[in-house]
Amino acid sequence: MSRPRRILHLSSLYPPHIVGGAERSVSMLAEAQVAAGCDVAAACLTPGEPMQERRNGVEVFRLPHGNDFWLEDWAAHGQRAREWAKFKQQFNRVIEQRFGAVIEQFRPDVINTHSLVDISTRVWRAAHARGVPIVHTLRDFDLLCAASSMYRETGPCTHRHLKCRVLTFTKGYDQRLVSAVTAVGQEVLARHLHYGFFDHVPADRRHVIWNTAQVAGIEDDYAKPALSGPITFGYLGRLSSEKGVDTLLEAARLLPAGGWRLLIAGAALGSAARYEDLARGLPVEFLGFATPKALFDQIDVLIAPSLWAEPLGRTVLEAYQAHVPVIGARSGGIAEIIADDAWLVPSGDVPALAARMRQVLDGNRPAPPAGRARVVARTTPEAVASAFADVYDRVIDAGAQ
Repeated sequence: MSRPRRILHLSSLYPPHIVGGAERSVSMLAEAQVAAGCDVAAACLTPGEPMQERRNGVEVFRLPHGNDFWLEDWAAHGQRAREWAKFKQQFNRVIEQRFGAVIEQFRPDVINTHSLVDISTRVWRAAHARGVPIVHTLRDFDLLCAASSMYRETGPCTHRHLKCRVLTFTKGYDQRLVSAVTAVGQEVLARHLHYGFFDHVPADRRHVIWNTAQVAGIEDDYAKPALSGPITFGYLGRLSSEKGVDTLLEAARLLPAGGWRLLIAGAALGSAARYEDLARGLPVEFLGFATPKALFDQIDVLIAPSLWAEPLGRTVLEAYQAHVPVIGARSGGIAEIIADDAWLVPSGDVPALAARMRQVLDGNRPAPPAGRARVVARTTPEAVASAFADVYDRVIDAGAQ
């Protein structure tokens, strides 16, 4: 990194409270910045009382959310209650005031906001009012979509629906306060620019920076265990339709009767019965929760069949760390990471996925992914922290002019 700075991050959650990849990525970035000599703090939401703690060198401020209900309790409320809560959330002055108090206490040189699911973009107003430049990192579609995914039961969204425009309309105004924007993938950045978000940001302050990818137990000297027996495919992630689990299991039904197996690591938000029914009679094992390394040690190939345009695809990064090749959907950041047509299939195309899996079965055990060195070089903590430091320098220098 260039010169040490005081950096304040803001994201919906922060470890040890983890429900997805965003909070892991933010904490890895913050800790890499601490290692580089910066003073770093992170603010996040909490369902309880306000709390301040130090975690791995990062000063963490946990702020009561001030919304109608906690973000993990949405499923317990009806659709009308959820939509009304999402609409009201845009005007949440409580979180604006609480974040403003954190800014005044920590006095950062730059603020880096991340996933703002359930956080009003009024927090940007708090930063702007105090003269602190804002870098926003796009990790999802929360600014454009009430569900953060631009995906419905009928499939990926091809446009912004009226309901989402209503439930996110203040975000279109507040985004004008952002000085620079980074994104974890090219498509998520392009999608926001297409809808007029961040078009005021100069091109030299729009950057794609991949997440840090570190897998516990996999270090530089990691050697993947030699495998024998049937070719083993794997899936890692939430069991849901937008993740393409249905597509994977339907493709598995088109494979030969023997010579392979499929390990599925992850859990469904509700019942997993529908997936178990799709897998009935197949050599498929549902592992439930498993650490990435525990899965990667057992598989020859990971399948990433997402239907929605995943901004990046953390599991693909992690598989590459573990020398595991990936058959991925030509969708969003998954395709950007793999960057090899031989290992990409059209999103949601069951016959194409089955055909690519059969090619694996018809050949020798696959070698590690050819693009591994390229991916690893872009996702070390040092590389990611350095890329963000360059962005911070640009916005701070621009403000000093």
